[in-house]
Amino acid sequence: MSAFDGLDPRLTKCLARRGIAEPTEPQSLALPAILSGDNVLLVAPTGIGKTEAAMLPVLQKLSEGDRGGIRCVYVTPLRALNRDLWHRLRELCEALDLRIGVRHGDTPQSERTAQSKNPPDVIITTPETLQIMFTGRNLRAHLTKVRFVIIDEIHELAEDERGAQLSVALERLANLAGEYQRIGLSATVGSIGEICGYLGGSGREVTTLRVSAVKDMRVRVESPVGDEGDRSLADRLQTDTKHLACMSRCRRLVDEHRSTLLFVNTRDSAEALGVRYHLWDDSFAVGVHHGSLSKMIRVQMEDEFKSQKLRALICTSSLELGIDVGSADFTIQFNSPRQVTRLIQRVGRAGHRHDAVSLGAVISTGPLETAESLVIARRAMVEELEKYAIRGNPLGVLANQLVAMTLTEPRVDKEEAFETIARAYPFRRLPRSDFDEALRLLAELHMIWNDEGSFRRKTTGRTYFYDNISMIPDERTYRIMEVSSRAIIGTLDESFVASYAEPYATFVARGRTWRVVEVDEDDVLVEEVHEIGATPSWVGEEIPVPYEIAQEVGAMRRLLTLGVYPGDDDAKREIRAWVEAQGDLPLPTDKTVTIEQGDGVIVINCCFGSKVNETLAKLITSLLAARFGESVGVQTEPYSIVLETPRGVSAGDVLKVMRETDPDTLEQLMRIVLRNSSYLRWQFIHVAKKFGAVRKDADYRMLNVSKLMEVFEHTPIFEEAIAKTLWENMDVETTSAVLHRMQAGGIEVTVGPLSSIGEQAIGKRQELMQPRRADRTVLMALKTRLLSEDVVMVCMNCRIQRRSTVENLPDRIRCQKCDGVLLAAIQPYAKKEFALLRKGAAGDEETKLLKKLYKNANLVMAHGRKAVMALVARGVGPDTAGRILARYHLEEYEFLKDILEAEVSYARTKRFWD
Repeated sequence: MSAFDGLDPRLTKCLARRGIAEPTEPQSLALPAILSGDNVLLVAPTGIGKTEAAMLPVLQKLSEGDRGGIRCVYVTPLRALNRDLWHRLRELCEALDLRIGVRHGDTPQSERTAQSKNPPDVIITTPETLQIMFTGRNLRAHLTKVRFVIIDEIHELAEDERGAQLSVALERLANLAGEYQRIGLSATVGSIGEICGYLGGSGREVTTLRVSAVKDMRVRVESPVGDEGDRSLADRLQTDTKHLACMSRCRRLVDEHRSTLLFVNTRDSAEALGVRYHLWDDSFAVGVHHGSLSKMIRVQMEDEFKSQKLRALICTSSLELGIDVGSADFTIQFNSPRQVTRLIQRVGRAGHRHDAVSLGAVISTGPLETAESLVIARRAMVEELEKYAIRGNPLGVLANQLVAMTLTEPRVDKEEAFETIARAYPFRRLPRSDFDEALRLLAELHMIWNDEGSFRRKTTGRTYFYDNISMIPDERTYRIMEVSSRAIIGTLDESFVASYAEPYATFVARGRTWRVVEVDEDDVLVEEVHEIGATPSWVGEEIPVPYEIAQEVGAMRRLLTLGVYPGDDDAKREIRAWVEAQGDLPLPTDKTVTIEQGDGVIVINCCFGSKVNETLAKLITSLLAARFGESVGVQTEPYSIVLETPRGVSAGDVLKVMRETDPDTLEQLMRIVLRNSSYLRWQFIHVAKKFGAVRKDADYRMLNVSKLMEVFEHTPIFEEAIAKTLWENMDVETTSAVLHRMQAGGIEVTVGPLSSIGEQAIGKRQELMQPRRADRTVLMALKTRLLSEDVVMVCMNCRIQRRSTVENLPDRIRCQKCDGVLLAAIQPYAKKEFALLRKGAAGDEETKLLKKLYKNANLVMAHGRKAVMALVARGVGPDTAGRILARYHLEEYEFLKDILEAEVSYARTKRFWD
């Protein structure tokens, strides 16, 4: 008997028109369970009808029940998913004379008003919009009719503060509408029990239905070998031959398939890869898609990919979820995806049909990437997923929801409020003292009135609530606007704009390079140029590598049992050569940590993953700094910790910290260490905003953060900032266990000189960008770029202008009209300089600029074309250029190296100092 047999004939006819005659496996499992009234968690691969598995039985029951009000709430993590779902479900709803609507931040006001007056039976929304729906009198009345809540991509929501906020909203909805049926949908879940607990809350049973995500999945790891014959192309693209070989392999795979999704881990990697493909061959039909591009650009990319105008789409986690991008038949992951669940989710986007096999390849650019990719691919094929934990008692969410409650009731009973919040899974162990302390602080901050047995609304509380509906940490962003068309290309984070986006600087967005024309209060005005610019950085990019993955990479080094891993011959040869290059020096593995001493640097090779290594690094650097009275530079990776140490610090000192620190006191020690950490300062501001202690639009640079931290030191704000930092960036529990094993001899710790693996750790894991050391290849690429730059030579005597490339200038430059030798080198888009030369200096600022131009011209007179090369470099003004040119008598290598260092300094390449 088919699961479709009991459905309304109107539904089966609608399905038949779509060519669906038989249910898929998840539909066969879910329909009976949902029709029987069970709360259900359905875990199944992408593209095999999970949405219909949930909605068909719900629509059936809606068609049989009483009409009126919103009876089903469908929650998704992304607005783009809402749009796709509406298109998929509208026909099914109309077949049963049911109405379906979408409500989120982009919904027009006219549509919102119509929904308030005449609500749809089914509403598709986001967690944030659901919060707002509680506050509207009419919508709140419509929500009393809710009988079903479906949470799509539940694993994406449950893990963070958005999920905690939603879990409380589900309990508030139960207070309002009575008990309703809960259905959760997910493609990948590592800890079923956690997600079931999250979905059900306290005291409710949840039935788990699971379909294998990998039985129809094929994935392999490849590590293409670089060809020195491609050196000139690699130089032009400012990369190395290994990365070029990986790009070439990706391109061949794209050419062999109809539609390919090319996943990378970060937005800056997407941009770096996209711009290089466009500079290599502009006819290669590849687009770029990530969350910092404008909605218009993202939709354009999706539509062009669906219509196959684009053969490939370079994307981040923005396309991991179920957004409809048509029928991709292949997935490429560029370098390790860092986590098993991400690989399954991404490869699952290919063959996006229930009868198709999902095909994918991981293309890796180095031995560490290859090893990690092999481990993740093996684990994916046997569904060994990462363990999943939901953070308990996020106090910022507690504050948010306490204020939210006051907007829907004239007076909120404290006992009832506590019971409601404690039913939500993240708050199931909430101490009453934390609840009371949060109320007390909110009253002090004038967010609520705190009475004896109840609390109530204050006018400022409403403003606070609407400013802080989203629990996502916010950094101010600037729009990227094309200067001629005024089209919005995307956004840049404030930190990147402040450190790099000055006039004439170039950067990458949408896989193209743009030159900054002007920066105003909210926008960065740009125009397109054909070169490789700086790659922006965005907040919250890096994906942490779990402890279990890093440990297996260490075990692979130790055992070399490569036959169990799905990699090609080149990948496995690379791993063997990597291990053999270690020679007679100790090999860092899952059971061995090596501490290696270099010149001013100590490398700790330890296969413990991102969060454990971050915790160890904090421990070691803080204790060393306290002992020696000097700061210690640190760079952490999942397999290494690199310390830049002051004189007198030895590898033995690091070993002593590891052996003598009491693991049982680690959490308390970390809490003390974090008080002086830059991590905590940023986190503190975010938490303070969520409590209403700091305005949402407050400029971080204008705040006295130290004073604020001192004022709120013994409050929930400070405690929440520490707890959140420990949870998001560190793993104290596992680190404590690792220290116990080291001290008991279960993990061997050795001290020695720098090894091959240690030197690679200093070089750091690379994704695509040029190696940081200034070798000849890098410098020659820099020289080529500088010589090809456009420049306008302006005579400071007769003001005549001459435009040229730097390469076409003579060694000694003279004015062609008056034969003057005082010529300034100006970028073609330097509007202020050209305006000044036309009208002359009138004020102090213009006088300073004119002096700068004369300094520029004096350098050109003294050093000719070499001065122009320095002056057209990014961010190199006359003062810096003068210092560089004063050293030029050394040799060209030193000259170019100084320019490169100046450019890197200008871009403020990040280095974290404890």
